[in-house]
Amino acid sequence: MSSENPLRILRIIARLNIGGPAIQAILLSEHLFEKGYQTLLISGKVGRLEGDMSYLADTRKINFKIISHLGRNISLISDLKTLISLIKIIKKFNPHIIHTHTAKAGTIGRLAGMGFNFFARPNRKIKLIHTFHGHVFHGYFNPVKSKGFILIERLLARFTDRIIVISALQKEDICKKFKIAKSQKVRVVPLGFDLKDFSDLNNEKVREKIRFQYLSRRNADTLLLGIVGRLTSIKNHHMFLRAIRYLKDAGSASCYQSLIIGGGELYDDLVRLVDDLEISESVIFTGWQKGMASFYKALDVVALTSKNEGTPVTLIEAMAAKKPVIATDVGGVRDLMGPVIEKKLDGFILYQNGITVPSERFDIFANALTFLFHNQDVARQMADRAQKYVLQHYSEERLFKDIDAVYRNLI
Repeated sequence: MSSENPLRILRIIARLNIGGPAIQAILLSEHLFEKGYQTLLISGKVGRLEGDMSYLADTRKINFKIISHLGRNISLISDLKTLISLIKIIKKFNPHIIHTHTAKAGTIGRLAGMGFNFFARPNRKIKLIHTFHGHVFHGYFNPVKSKGFILIERLLARFTDRIIVISALQKEDICKKFKIAKSQKVRVVPLGFDLKDFSDLNNEKVREKIRFQYLSRRNADTLLLGIVGRLTSIKNHHMFLRAIRYLKDAGSASCYQSLIIGGGELYDDLVRLVDDLEISESVIFTGWQKGMASFYKALDVVALTSKNEGTPVTLIEAMAAKKPVIATDVGGVRDLMGPVIEKKLDGFILYQNGITVPSERFDIFANALTFLFHNQDVARQMADRAQKYVLQHYSEERLFKDIDAVYRNLI
């Protein structure tokens, strides 16, 4: 496309809540605009209990519009209003490509594009792209609902020109395990971020400030653990808290303090669980934080206990900040870990870039924490390797190049 007739991209995401999909949608919209594309980012409203990243869109050079009916939850009336609004926007913006992110936006956005294409002349048909940042086929709903979502995605995939997944393991899920689409229609495009704030932050005063704020009445030399994410069932904070109780029963809880960074609908339940487990002296809820680079600097270990994931942004950020990570072996986690170094008798696996534990095994998670506490040289070496890995493979420059190639190959 020439500068007089730039490629027009309509990007749709359900909401700009804190997390990888929102960051990707905003970064891509800004970069493509700077490279001569004409872009429009559509988003719904963020839920009351979710962290809001729409402030990031406001500070960037992007064309951004909110549709108030578009949100996370399914609602026949609101979704129909959203569909009508999107069709009007499509007619006015006349995009060459509609690129949707996340399940809800992927469904309504592609339906709007399919509806437009049904009446459009062959040379006016819009190319449809959808990115699976994760998927809702496991761990979110009961088996009947999960099967329904699988059938819907299979149908939508027939009318989708390109499907993007963010890891090789996720492609296995989409193409082979759940049979959503044929492999020739699917492209692997790993996430990409501006990681400079995480990798360049070496100021010891930043670390001391955060630790003093949260550990002022505690032993500031303890190992400070952090778990970052929405307080929701899929993130499985219960496993993290039960691991802390397990350490307390083993007599080593005083060696650790924990920050739970994030907010969400399970906040009250998790606070009650902390009280029930009698671990309030070891756990602090911080709520959502904007300056996450500073928090990673203060942490000694970053944890992830999810039941399902795409490629976890929190692990990429932690690795960029040179922090050792322990995560459940789900979704695309293993794509970040590199080669296996050793399978430990205590049940966890030591990789080049981190440690994985089986899902729901809080006892093995606690064993892995104990290992890092007593083997801090190993932890530092692992964190050094991980930082080099993510800075090479998850840069925003690489993401922009990959997405640009996908678009231009379609048009």
